[in-house]
This record gives sequence, structure tokens and C-alpha cells, in this order.
Amino acid sequence: MAVGLLPLAACRGSRPPSADVQTPPFVFRSLDLKQQDAGGRPAWQLTSPEARYDLRRRLARAEKPKGLIYAKGQPLYRLQADSGTVIGDGQAILLEGNLRVERLSKPEVLIQAARARWLPQQKLLLVDRRPEAYDQHGRLRAERARFRLDDDTLELSGAPRLDRWAQRFNPFAALPTSPPETTVQVASLSWQPGTGALVAPGPVVGERRMGGLPAGAQPQKLLAERLEGNTQLQTFSLLGAVQLEDSTRGQRFVGRDLRLDLSAQSGTTNLPFQLSEGSRRVKGTGLTVQALEGVASIASQCHVEQPGDQLNADRCQWNWRSGVVSAEGSVLLQRAANRQTSRATLLQGNLGERGSFAISAPGGRVISQFQVSGRSR
Repeated sequence: MAVGLLPLAACRGSRPPSADVQTPPFVFRSLDLKQQDAGGRPAWQLTSPEARYDLRRRLARAEKPKGLIYAKGQPLYRLQADSGTVIGDGQAILLEGNLRVERLSKPEVLIQAARARWLPQQKLLLVDRRPEAYDQHGRLRAERARFRLDDDTLELSGAPRLDRWAQRFNPFAALPTSPPETTVQVASLSWQPGTGALVAPGPVVGERRMGGLPAGAQPQKLLAERLEGNTQLQTFSLLGAVQLEDSTRGQRFVGRDLRLDLSAQSGTTNLPFQLSEGSRRVKGTGLTVQALEGVASIASQCHVEQPGDQLNADRCQWNWRSGVVSAEGSVLLQRAANRQTSRATLLQGNLGERGSFAISAPGGRVISQFQVSGRSR
């Protein structure tokens, strides 16, 4: 009887598995994928303490994956996430949950998001869930990002924003919790974490919150056609037509190609501009503003106009803290009162409380003309 059952048992064992029976995944204690570049140097690595491999679908699901991305054989970025899905032998890797990408060399840069797709062979990291990138003074954020690892360039799209803080911080230790002093929104943005170079086509729309202003004060507004700069140097150029407006102080700037140095708190343009503050109007060519010293300098064609006074000079400078004004070269001061006209090569004075000029000519000569109505004395 036992001999007769052997062929039947063999037939049952040779049947193909049912189509609805799923092949159980293999469970490995760890996952370690590595790849080298054409020169034999390490290109990237992905490890996980536990992974499940689906043979039929050629997928590996990794828990707590960690990776390294190399540049010229040296580790440049470290990444980690809550979970990962490896397709094939690493043709594509989906990273999900608390994704962190840390730059291992100076400067410190942190990129974080909810999800990203890593394509090692194409040297791409595609982030589609609210990426944020931090350096020591700022944050870049957008709806999507494309990180080109071969040339270390992060491209942001979908309402990208640039936020800057005056206070320096370590992005690996603690991120800022206070609102940024400066926020700028652009159409798209390209940034190189290693060099700090930044290019952003416009329109550029931004706000800046100045310290020392009363609670509820409106932030400064800025408009420009495009933005270029360097986040490491903290220098940014507002290019094309530029407008700055401070409604709290009643100030407005209109010009072109304004360069801002946030660390030095200075602004410079070499082109014609116009400034207004209340009833005062200033225009010229070439402007430098040093906020730390409280000094504004006009390089040429200086013209200052306010109720009752007009000042023209080749060059002029104003200290808005002390109120001291100096003008040089072909100085002409015209006053409506008595139709006074004063000429000099150097003129210094003060802006009075009501905006009037009180002038002097140190070491120089002033020629003044007056016209007095009525009897002369």
C-alpha cells in the first residue's frame, strides 16, 4: 500500500503553485548596498538594520535606512529616513518619513523633507514633499526640489521662498523658532550648498522686519525682477527694477541693481535712483547706505529737495542719526525764503527738526544772494 501511494504523492508535489498564493518575502538582518564609480572609488552606500526582500517584485523594504553619497571618493552627504524601498539593485530608492540629508564638509547644510526618490545612477534626489534646506543663517523651502548631486545644485520649484535670520545657528543642533527677519518669494531658485551661489528668476517679492519697531508695525516691502547672491557671504543682488518701501517710516526707494550685504548691513547701487521720506525727495547716481554707521552717500548728481529748500552738489552725504549733511563740488543751495541762493565747493549743515538746513562752510567760502521784499535796511 505504501508503494502504491508513492506515485500519487509525487504527482501532488509536482503541481505548480496556485496563482493566488503570494511568495513570502525574505527577511534579512541587514541590508548593505554599495556602488563604485568608474575609477573604483566609492560612489554611494545604503545600509539598513532590517530589510524584507520581495523576489517576485524585486523590491527590498528597509527599516531606518542610512546612506552615504560620495564625491571623488570622499563622503559628502549623509542621509537617513524612517523607511526605504529599494528597486532592483538600487536603480531607484524611495525614502519616506523624516528624511534628513546632512552635508559632511563645511559649510553645515541640512536638507529635510517627508519623502524623496533617490536615483543613484542619475545622481539625482527628487523631493516632492515640502523640502527645506538650512544653512547657518537661512532656510530655503518650496513644494518640490531636484538635487543634482553631480554638480551639488539644489533646484527648488513650486513657490520657493528664502528666509534669513540675523542670528547665526547650527542647523544640525537646533533650528530657529523665531520668525525670520527677511523673507523673499521667487518664481524658481537654484542654489549650490558648497559655494553658496544662488540664482532666482523673478518676480521677486519680499518682506523685511526691522528690529526696534513698535509692535504691529508693517514690515518693509521689496520688489525686484530677479535675485542673485551668495548665502555664505550673505550678499544678495536685487536686479532689474527695484522698489523698497517702508510704510511705517514713510520711506520709498526706486532704482535698479541694488546689492545688499546682510552681514555688513549695507546696500549699494551704481545706477540712478530716487528716495523719498515724507515730503523730502532725494535723487542721484550711485548710492551707498551703511546702516551700522547711519550714513548714506551719493556718488554723483546729488539732488535733495524738501519744502523751502533745494540742494544740488556733485557728491553728498547724510548721517541720519546726527542729522549732519555734507555736500561737495559745485554746491548750490536754494531757499524759498528771501529767494536765497548759496554756492560753495564744500558745504556742511544739519537738518533741523522741521527739515530745514542750517549750513556752514568749514575752511571755505560761501557766496549767497538774497532778495528781500519791501524796504531794504
